[in-house]
Amino acid sequence: MDVLVEVNPLNVKPEDTSGLWVTLNLVDYVKTKWGRSIPELAIELEDYEPVAIRVPTPRSVGNLVRLLELANYLNVNRVILNPPISGVVRFLRVAAEYNIVLSWIIKPGINIPTVPPPHRLSLTVNVPSFRGLRRLFEFVLPNLGSINFMYIHNVKGGKGGYPVMNGPIDYLKIVRILASLGWDGALVLSYRDEYVGSYKGDVNALRTFIESTGSTVLDKRTIKMLNSIMKRLMGGS
Repeated sequence: MDVLVEVNPLNVKPEDTSGLWVTLNLVDYVKTKWGRSIPELAIELEDYEPVAIRVPTPRSVGNLVRLLELANYLNVNRVILNPPISGVVRFLRVAAEYNIVLSWIIKPGINIPTVPPPHRLSLTVNVPSFRGLRRLFEFVLPNLGSINFMYIHNVKGGKGGYPVMNGPIDYLKIVRILASLGWDGALVLSYRDEYVGSYKGDVNALRTFIESTGSTVLDKRTIKMLNSIMKRLMGGS
């Protein structure tokens, strides 16, 4: 299990994330600078050395191609985005030509796109959107092998983007369960710009905790919850 951080390049400098594995949130960036050439954008972004980028959902294949070209310039093979209303298979075929995997952001109420062979289903989960541990793992358990990224942040006053170590969501418990299930994807800390300074400390804390969870036994209530979910998934009462 890896721990990444997400930043908006419009507001955060590369030196602010030195030593961290970064995903770039390019949703606002792309909308602001769409008229510039792809090489220009890549030069501006290359110092972040991202492992993935998050982009707005393209309205056309032509726009998708531009985003994939940007990913190629940045040596990124994972692009995170909301699934389009239609044309999923066409998007997947174009992405495959660039050797890029599209990871669909899934929240409650959004159907998982059908992905035919030989394409691989990749999902990105926004943890706070599930509003509860049981509801989260009712989704995670049947889709464990397809979830590559989990966006994590805390919620205050109904708004997200706050540090994971201080808030109502028990991320240490979530991490402990994910480790027990053998999940090998990446947690992505996604904070408001004013909390970017908390990234390094929280990443180190989470990595230390992950390393210590190998021999940890889940508590009885958690085991009971997981067993109940599995029984339901398998058609039990």
